[in-house]
Amino acid sequence: MPKAATSVQTPAPLPSVEMESLNTTAHVPVYWLAENDGTVSLYREFVRVKGAADPIADSVRYMLSQKPADPRYFSAWRPSAAVGASISPDNVITLDLSAKAFGSAVDAGLAERSIAQLVFTATAAASNAGILTEGLEPSVRILVDGESGHEAFGHIALDHNFTRDASLAAPLWIIDPQFGTTQKAGQVTFHGVSAMFSGGEFWEITRRAESGDQGTVVASGALHTGGEALGHNEFSFTYVLAPGDYSFSAWGVDAQTGQRAGTESKDFTVKQ
Repeated sequence: MPKAATSVQTPAPLPSVEMESLNTTAHVPVYWLAENDGTVSLYREFVRVKGAADPIADSVRYMLSQKPADPRYFSAWRPSAAVGASISPDNVITLDLSAKAFGSAVDAGLAERSIAQLVFTATAAASNAGILTEGLEPSVRILVDGESGHEAFGHIALDHNFTRDASLAAPLWIIDPQFGTTQKAGQVTFHGVSAMFSGGEFWEITRRAESGDQGTVVASGALHTGGEALGHNEFSFTYVLAPGDYSFSAWGVDAQTGQRAGTESKDFTVKQ
């Protein structure tokens, strides 16, 4: 498992992480970890949960016990189906987890990011379900087998409420298409979030070769964030694609070095 080292050339973090507002019970948001540019950051997927009833507990339980769709993502949490969840009128989410969920041996950096993963997932689920009180920042209180004060992963004292730390979120990630999904031929939507990189932000669509050879670039351009119905750090556009296997990549550029940074890529298939 990678160590949570910090890169000296990462871009400025997202100035804020927009709270989820999908407002659907068909899919729930779950955050994962991934290594990029020498540091470990948070990335989000929307997943389908059969028979979802408690949005916060369902999202957290999935995070603890399932695997991400993108094989580059990972989690240090141990499987556990025992999750208690409640939320107060002042947006304090209380989670009660089993001690075995904290069973992995990780360094302090990964412990910090794993707690952030839990906090982002729980608050995302609450926002997505529309159960947060407007105007109040949500926070998360973490109990272990019903008791407070546990030391998570041997590093993080659970003696206070936790809020989102935007600096731990990846500076760029792709929301749609998700890894491994199938899209209908025609207008395909590409959607994600990105910080401002000193040398700009860019994208590329590649048609993957069946033989494993290098694919063919079918389209590329500069990313543009913001706009109508979008957050200030959010991008969305469409492109017409014929049936085939594709990869969509997005990245920023460091103006000093000219090198790519924060690269994110998703493989997907287009069918008629």
